[in-house]
Amino acid sequence: MEKLSGKRLRKAQIAMLITFAFTGHIALSSVAWVPEFIDRLDVSFATWGTIIGFGVVGSIVPLFFVSRLIMRFGPRTLIRFGNYFSAIFLVLLGLTSNPFIWFFLNMAFNFFISILGVSVNSHSVLLQKQIKKNVIARFHAGWSIGAVAAAMTGGLSTLVLDLEQYLIIVAILNVIIFEFALRWLLSPTEDGHLEERAGVVKRKFFHIPAQLVWLALGIIGIVFPEVAVIDWAAVFARDILNVDLALRSLPFATFMIGMIIGRLSMTSLAEKYHPNLIASRGAFLAAGVLALAALFAPLLADTSSTLALAATMLLWFLAGLGLAPGAPTFISAAGHIPGVSTAWAVSRLSLMGAILQVMAKTLMGALAEGVGLSLAFFFPVALAVASGLIAHQFAQKAKQTDLDSVSPPTSPMPLVVIEEERR
Repeated sequence: MEKLSGKRLRKAQIAMLITFAFTGHIALSSVAWVPEFIDRLDVSFATWGTIIGFGVVGSIVPLFFVSRLIMRFGPRTLIRFGNYFSAIFLVLLGLTSNPFIWFFLNMAFNFFISILGVSVNSHSVLLQKQIKKNVIARFHAGWSIGAVAAAMTGGLSTLVLDLEQYLIIVAILNVIIFEFALRWLLSPTEDGHLEERAGVVKRKFFHIPAQLVWLALGIIGIVFPEVAVIDWAAVFARDILNVDLALRSLPFATFMIGMIIGRLSMTSLAEKYHPNLIASRGAFLAAGVLALAALFAPLLADTSSTLALAATMLLWFLAGLGLAPGAPTFISAAGHIPGVSTAWAVSRLSLMGAILQVMAKTLMGALAEGVGLSLAFFFPVALAVASGLIAHQFAQKAKQTDLDSVSPPTSPMPLVVIEEERR
């Protein structure tokens, strides 16, 4: 692998940030339209939870083979491929009101978004390995920026555009921007995946290192609260907060702004504290404020929907701030497991996380239908606490490793020589 100049790495970082931003934008472009989708499909919350839960199956399938494609062609090629087809199926989602057809279109959309996501994350970890500073959190901040833009443009578009028109605009914009950014991403000869392929230890498909299993459990615990907010924010604003259509994306927007600030702060914080420790404390913070929002938002809404909206925005902002370090920390750790390629580790991490998400999303929908959406949010709260405990254990192990690597202080050893008395 050729040694890259600082100028080349800076260009790659800019392109990576843009790529993350527009990946987040296309992935979450329809978040403000969730109530519209539910009404169009004419389904209950439980059915909607099942549709989006099992739609994740589409994102699981490519995880069985995408690492091999990345190792052969490089992540940049797969990023282009995943983006094109994600754009096509995004448009198709707005063209049907049949729940059965929509279910399979959503699975196809998730299939190509999964390829795009694993390729983007693999590229970011490969780039991180060539840079001394912790920059991967900045890339994930780009994803959050794209998500906020999706919430804002989606919310405003509900006032002036039809759903179909909005999705077509998003798809075209994404394809154009990606074509400009891809030229600056690392090429297959620059990203180091060929060198990784040469040093990979062959293993059976389900022979997964224990460390990776724990990382998968940690990442689903930290990511699912974010997923729950993405899936249910607009419905929460409509049914719990009773706010107008144009304001329904505001709680989600503040949540993502919190994530942006948290991820942009990660580089400087990581110079003082271990990333796993930051992720652990952030998860506990997020769990606490999400629980407060779930408890008090319905009570405040009975008095004033404006007050309930303001309180939810503040608490969800803090939740986003707390969840921000989690995903970048766990994904970055996956790229440093001995004998495992970055693409393989990221794809297996995504695979295990996606399987868990199917169950989690379905359960979330069932809870929303059974006990109400507000109480259902205690499920992601519990997962955030579990993730915080896992991150704490990783932080403790890292401290112990640091201590074990320190050589004991040495000094000249005094020798006492006793001369025998001559006779």
